[in-house]
Amino acid sequence: MKRKLMLLLACLFVGIGLATAQTQTVTGVVISEEDGQPVIGASVLVKGTQIGTITGVDGDFTLSGVPSSAKTLQISYIGMQTQEVAIKPSVNVILKPDSELLEEVVITGYGTGKKIGSVVGSVATVNNKKLEKVVTANFTDALSGQVSGLSVLSSSGDPSKSATIRLRGVNSLNASTTPLFILDGAPITSTLFNSLNPADIENITVLKDAASTSIYGSRAANGVIVITSKKGKLNQKATVTLRAQYGVSKMVDDKMDMMDAKQYVQFRDMIGVPVSEEIKTLVNQYGVSTDWKDEMFKTAPTYTLDASVNGGGENVSYYLSLNHHEQEGIIEQSGMRREALRFNFTSNVNKWLKVGMQSNLGYNRYEVNSENEDRSNLYVQNPVTFSRLALPYDTPYEYTIENGQLIRGAKAKRLHYTGSWTTPSFVNDNRKTIRDIVSGNINLFEELTPIKGLTVRAQQALDAFDYTLKHQVYPYDAIVTGMGDNIAARSGSSQQSFRRYYSFTYTNTAEYKFHVKDHNVALLAGQEAIITKDRSFGAYATGHTDVRQMRLNQGTTVSISDLSDSMSETVFNSYFFNGNYNYNEKYYADFTIRRDASSLFAPDHRWSTFYSFGAKWDVKKERFMDAADWVNELSVKASYGTTGNSGIDNYGYFGLIGSGSNTYNSDATLGISQASNYDLTWETVKAANIGISFRVFDRLSMNVDYYHKKTEDMLMEIPYSYTTGFSSGWGNVGSMVNQGVDLDFKLDLINSNDFYWAVKANFNYNHNEIVELFDGRDEFAMPNYGLMYKIGHDAGELYQVRYAGVDSRDGKPMWYDKNGNLTKVYNEEEDAVLIGKSRFAPYTGGFGTELSWKGLSLNAEFSWSGKKYMINNDSYFIENANQGQSVNQSVRMLNIWTKPGDVTDIPKLGEAIQFDSHLVENASFLRLKNITLQYTLPSSLLKRTGFNRVNVFAIGRNLLTWTKFRGFDPEPDTNLVRFNYPNTRQFVFGVELAF
Repeated sequence: MKRKLMLLLACLFVGIGLATAQTQTVTGVVISEEDGQPVIGASVLVKGTQIGTITGVDGDFTLSGVPSSAKTLQISYIGMQTQEVAIKPSVNVILKPDSELLEEVVITGYGTGKKIGSVVGSVATVNNKKLEKVVTANFTDALSGQVSGLSVLSSSGDPSKSATIRLRGVNSLNASTTPLFILDGAPITSTLFNSLNPADIENITVLKDAASTSIYGSRAANGVIVITSKKGKLNQKATVTLRAQYGVSKMVDDKMDMMDAKQYVQFRDMIGVPVSEEIKTLVNQYGVSTDWKDEMFKTAPTYTLDASVNGGGENVSYYLSLNHHEQEGIIEQSGMRREALRFNFTSNVNKWLKVGMQSNLGYNRYEVNSENEDRSNLYVQNPVTFSRLALPYDTPYEYTIENGQLIRGAKAKRLHYTGSWTTPSFVNDNRKTIRDIVSGNINLFEELTPIKGLTVRAQQALDAFDYTLKHQVYPYDAIVTGMGDNIAARSGSSQQSFRRYYSFTYTNTAEYKFHVKDHNVALLAGQEAIITKDRSFGAYATGHTDVRQMRLNQGTTVSISDLSDSMSETVFNSYFFNGNYNYNEKYYADFTIRRDASSLFAPDHRWSTFYSFGAKWDVKKERFMDAADWVNELSVKASYGTTGNSGIDNYGYFGLIGSGSNTYNSDATLGISQASNYDLTWETVKAANIGISFRVFDRLSMNVDYYHKKTEDMLMEIPYSYTTGFSSGWGNVGSMVNQGVDLDFKLDLINSNDFYWAVKANFNYNHNEIVELFDGRDEFAMPNYGLMYKIGHDAGELYQVRYAGVDSRDGKPMWYDKNGNLTKVYNEEEDAVLIGKSRFAPYTGGFGTELSWKGLSLNAEFSWSGKKYMINNDSYFIENANQGQSVNQSVRMLNIWTKPGDVTDIPKLGEAIQFDSHLVENASFLRLKNITLQYTLPSSLLKRTGFNRVNVFAIGRNLLTWTKFRGFDPEPDTNLVRFNYPNTRQFVFGVELAF
């Protein structure tokens, strides 16, 4: 009996042991063989199961519930060889670099990606670390100062505005100078920029020369910027990332010091037009002095929330993200809100078929200060204008004087002294402008690999948006303000418009890669069609009498001239071929040819052929370089090719008929509205590039490129004789040359286990020159714009009468005539000349530093432009004694000429101020564009929290600016600025969690 009992207990314990042995827990650490550092985010998978995890900040991992039958762990990480190790309770894994994967892969055109070391063309990349924490709504701001030759200039601090982007200078006078943007293989419009979440971008590749851009042929004359969105990875456990950012925006400092109240009273005394005793009492006794800049520009908050999840199984990968971004403007009634959803999905249906989708849906709402929108007239109620012109002894509040005290009251609806202007706040309270944009981008693809090396791909892409505008001016009864001024009654008005745009892109390619011993060949052939339709209409009604009744049909008057209706349709068709060859990854050759047709051109001139060829030599792989072990990399490259530009108005070649402005016998009339040009065809850019790249002492890396581009058959609106009945029309005229040098530099000063410090810089010199104009002309003046196109000169060179200062004897202004002689007679028609100063900066670049110590990192990025000039139109109003009797002036006006012998460049009262060279200012600048301080919490603090990564960070944007320009901001890419919305300085704090 005892024996039986012992046998029963033994069986029981064996059963318990077997039950507990069915699963086990495995822990371990993954480190890199190359530098001995922990590998963060490596995938650890129990082979043959879905059990897996990723490594933490210290490269550590824990796997629970591992079956006892499991034998092998599979550890993988991008750029390293996948390792398989036997399962033990504790595992240490060393990952080796993979020579095939370690090198960065870039997308330079159609087909599969290329290792950056094998790219023949001139390209540059910006990774997601520069993009995912962008504090503005638009990702393009993060590109400023990052790539040599890429100029990114913020034209405004308005959250709804996009930056101006130009690559390697100006290639055209009138046609588009903006690069082509490609998102996940299909072109997109700039409207999508603000609806695209920067955190969803994996990397951006900038294609500069013909060898890299000619595959895009018809639209690539100004370069190509390829955007690749984030995607999931196969066999990767789901990773959830949450990020929250909060910050504030303030106006950047400008160099224009406006007079305070005492200075303005002094100025009026100086010019002999004193203010009243009442005003002097307000200023001297009660201290009234308003800084209208402080009143018009506020501190505005910014919020950003991001959530994403990505991962994948054995045959499926996915990436899903949500984004909310809200940014108020620094002036009233300006700001934006964005909601964005991205979903990327890829499925390996079987060994020879892959399908996928990349999609983005965005909703943007913009509140727009309508007075700031209209540049056709100068509105004093524009808060930006008001901040300069309002008199400093006026106040933003009503007030009374009681018992010798100034008692502040409610907000003023009208200023008492400044021309009885209504205030921007009163105007804004009685009007509203809202813009809503719903935009979407979706790419579907099907990829077949029927045999080894052959990839056949079909892609269907849609880029679309719906745009609505609602602008309402509310009615109000007559108002008596506390200042004693009446505001007359006003009826209301309502404006609404709608636009729908969509573009379908159908791309089909076949790519075949093979190698014979050391000979590697890649051949790609493709076809593409782009169909674009654009439709819009609008209406405007007046006579509304009740703020609750503001629909269009509730007005009393709608005129034919207040109705709009337009539509357009364009089609591109293309065929292209690309061949790549390299011998032993030492000698490279590349050839591309593309045949394009565009409906924008006349039927007999729609087709054009573009091509490129390039070569590259990896010198470091030669035997004679073996002894030079201090040289890590060395290669030279050269390319030549052509690209096209079709960036003109739709139907530019057509002879168009339009409706007349008058009726005849109560019937509508028609007339010829545009002359035809059936010879209109492509603008072509022929470009050459020579470059050298090297890295030495495993510390210093440098790329240098020289490029030369010539634009022929330039697309330009040329003037017609008025005897034709038309003022101008599109034509192919003239040519220009654009050449320069790109330089990229990076030096790793310290690169140890715990500490890393590097400095980097990029530089571009660019010179453009007009070599031919239309009708045999040597020059074409546009004095109203302060410009002239002249053979042998820069296309952006300013055209002005040269200001020579003030005659100290009589206070009169002086100028130089065209021959350089002094004169006191202003004659723009006779004496305007090119002054050797251009709106296009010939020198641009950026520099920065990266420091990291354990979990702490600091990145600082600067951007700059040199020898950039703009006309500061503000000075015409605020440095003009004749205007100064009714609007405020800059402090500089205290140097006005008042008596013989005064040495100054400000003429006496009564002398007309002209639009001459004294308004031209040096807009060169150096700007601390971004600075980021980040701390990653150590994994030892996170082990029990469930988080893989916790980052806290602070970002500063536009914190410091050095410039001589006295306007609101030196960045705008234009020849003239007038009371433009100032750029913003931003401070942002955030936290990022991953689990």
